[in-house]
Amino acid sequence: MFFQDGEIVKEMYFTEFEAVLDEVVGIPDFADSEIQSVFLPITSQLKVTAAVFFLIRFDAQGRVTGHWNIPLRHLMDYATLGPDLGAGPIKVACYSACPEEWYQKQLWDPDMEEDKTFRQISAAAERNRLGILTEPSPEQAASHGTVFQPFAKVSSNRDQSSTENTPQPVFHRRYRQKRRALLAQQRLALATQTREWRQRVEALENEHVEKLADRDALVEQLQANWDSEQKQRKQAESQLQQLRRQLADKATELEQSLADSGQEYRSQLEALRQQYQGDSEQRVTDITAHYEELVKKREQELYARSTEIVELRAQLSTLREQNSGLMLSSDDHVLDEMVKKGIVFVAYHPGIEHLLIAKEEMPQYLGDPTAFAAARCEVSEAHYKTWLAHYRLPICRALEEGHYCGQPIDKVIRPRLFRSGESDRCQRHIHVPDE
Repeated sequence: MFFQDGEIVKEMYFTEFEAVLDEVVGIPDFADSEIQSVFLPITSQLKVTAAVFFLIRFDAQGRVTGHWNIPLRHLMDYATLGPDLGAGPIKVACYSACPEEWYQKQLWDPDMEEDKTFRQISAAAERNRLGILTEPSPEQAASHGTVFQPFAKVSSNRDQSSTENTPQPVFHRRYRQKRRALLAQQRLALATQTREWRQRVEALENEHVEKLADRDALVEQLQANWDSEQKQRKQAESQLQQLRRQLADKATELEQSLADSGQEYRSQLEALRQQYQGDSEQRVTDITAHYEELVKKREQELYARSTEIVELRAQLSTLREQNSGLMLSSDDHVLDEMVKKGIVFVAYHPGIEHLLIAKEEMPQYLGDPTAFAAARCEVSEAHYKTWLAHYRLPICRALEEGHYCGQPIDKVIRPRLFRSGESDRCQRHIHVPDE
């Protein structure tokens, strides 16, 4: 069976599928797409006994691309038990329950919410669009018209009827087999849900990291603009000073001319000097007010962006705590499975770069990553947080009238080399205590 958008779109015999693999025929409907497929052995009573959920890609002509070679029957033989589709618990091989790790990335997970995918498979088998020769059994005739029920419900009905007809021990072989199948079904559902939540958390973390990167780039751009405005302001002040000197020289020249020409010229010079002085002072006042307004706007924009960055980091911290809670609440089963499959837990923290974490240390790390990193750096948590603030924004943190100095300083890379009050001070405030 072939699925698209969560629905069954095509069915074929395995011999027909082998012809597709041998490129005898193609499937134009699946051209240039990757299809979710299921390998299903079906009995003569139209009951499914196993299901292997695999992926297969087709090229632009509808033929199988590459050297597709998944041992479907081998995976089916070593698959875990799943739900009961009418002929006892079926064997299931999928992404979250793959007997061979080598083929895991070529498999996919069914929708375990209310056993949606298994209900679709069971209904399609009973429709028998392929025209499978059937051999109705007395049990099927008695239960004709019934719909697929989850494993838990079917098993409870059969156990009840068995108990009413013939008294048997509670933990007989058939009951234990159904119990193992139910546990396998629950493990499969838990594995698929855990994978879905992990993908959602990773997507949210990546989204927030991208937003933080965009905000940092915007802050850097605003800082560059502010520096450019400061440079232009200094150039304007230099031009004003030059203009003042020129005016002073001109006034001196006119005064000398008036001194030579007499009292009349002196009065004219005084009037002209006052006019030049008034014009120059007004121009200086206008230019100063203009640049002060620009600087004020830039400072407000920088403050707003800094506030947004703090809020985004708080949201990211909350998501990480939720992820930690999810990992801790799923007991040690997930961690044990990951360790058995050769997964190594690595985290990145400033000051220690890549941090290898043992499985036994995961609860401690997930409980408080900052404290764990501080312990690995051989410093206190408060010292590590103070250094982390300096590492993320290396500026002078000496207080002047209730505000940081803000002068850029050299960054201290290692927490143990950081000294509060010295490493986070510029040359002007290195020996000045906080106000």
